[in-house]
Amino acid sequence: MTHTTLYHRLMAAEKRFVLSYGGTASGKSYSAIQKEISIADSRKVKTLVIRKVANTLRDSVIPGFRARIEETGLEDKFKENKSDRTLKHENGSEIIFRGLDDPDKLKSFEGLERILVEEAAELDFEDFLELNRRARGRENIQITLVFNPMHEEHWLKKHFFDREDLDDDCVKIHSTYKDNPHLTDADKKQIELLKLYNENQYRIYALGEWGLRENNAPWLFAFDKEKHLKKEIDFMPSFPIYLSFDFNRNPLTCLVAQMSPNKGAHNSFIHFIDEFSVKDQLQELCTLIYAKYKGCHMYITGDASGNHGDVGFDGKNDSYYSMIRSMLNIPERQAVLNKRNLSITIAAH
Repeated sequence: MTHTTLYHRLMAAEKRFVLSYGGTASGKSYSAIQKEISIADSRKVKTLVIRKVANTLRDSVIPGFRARIEETGLEDKFKENKSDRTLKHENGSEIIFRGLDDPDKLKSFEGLERILVEEAAELDFEDFLELNRRARGRENIQITLVFNPMHEEHWLKKHFFDREDLDDDCVKIHSTYKDNPHLTDADKKQIELLKLYNENQYRIYALGEWGLRENNAPWLFAFDKEKHLKKEIDFMPSFPIYLSFDFNRNPLTCLVAQMSPNKGAHNSFIHFIDEFSVKDQLQELCTLIYAKYKGCHMYITGDASGNHGDVGFDGKNDSYYSMIRSMLNIPERQAVLNKRNLSITIAAH
């Protein structure tokens, strides 16, 4: 019982680095374990199976190997040494389980031809470099990294996906729950329901896409791009723009809006036309806004914490808003500032 498509894609991968990544319940670990067992059964090979913390091997990884061995009817060929955390095949193959927190770590291992890293997103870049250094002196060395793409700033993305010079040594295999033929309709439904609760977790665990750095306590928890963003809003040069700032430490953000008359009514439509976000650097944020909207009639508003007079540069007792007005050349009369933020009450139903 193998996850046929993913298993065969893994078996066909022959480059040094194999990145098996994507969503939850896609069969990534199942198929990677199946591959290592198949190779160990076919020829003498020394394989190291890694997780960041050794104790997690006993809870998930080693039981996974036992189950796959039983499913393929190889119990008589593999012998397990539980105290040493190894599986030995009658042909001399060894599968060794270690955590990066083990005292001996990787220093005592020689002759490694294969390395399987489960939950590779747990590793630091330095951990990966150490593993790669240990895999030497043999032909056809292969390191398989199995992971969910947790966030787009992770070293895995920067090292393997954002550069092209490693492409000749790397195979990337993406999978989601839709690649797993053994899931029930109920299983699939629960994964799809993630979209109702957390858009970022839906990206990572359902779609297998790179996640975004997220606020741990978002107030707009039910936002849905497909539902709430109907179309692109055109910029109207003859109307003023309103800049609404929020001063979270990371990131600093600004929403850009315009108000246009609603024909046949006394009210106006509010058009949100743009957004800006930077890390910590208010001057960079204002530079981006000024470059795009220079010459526009601007008003500023937003987070009341920007009124505090203790965030200035070079020892000056300036507030965020006074610095914004200076950098964007906005008169004081065009600063519509709140003395305190509005309270938000969420009713329970």
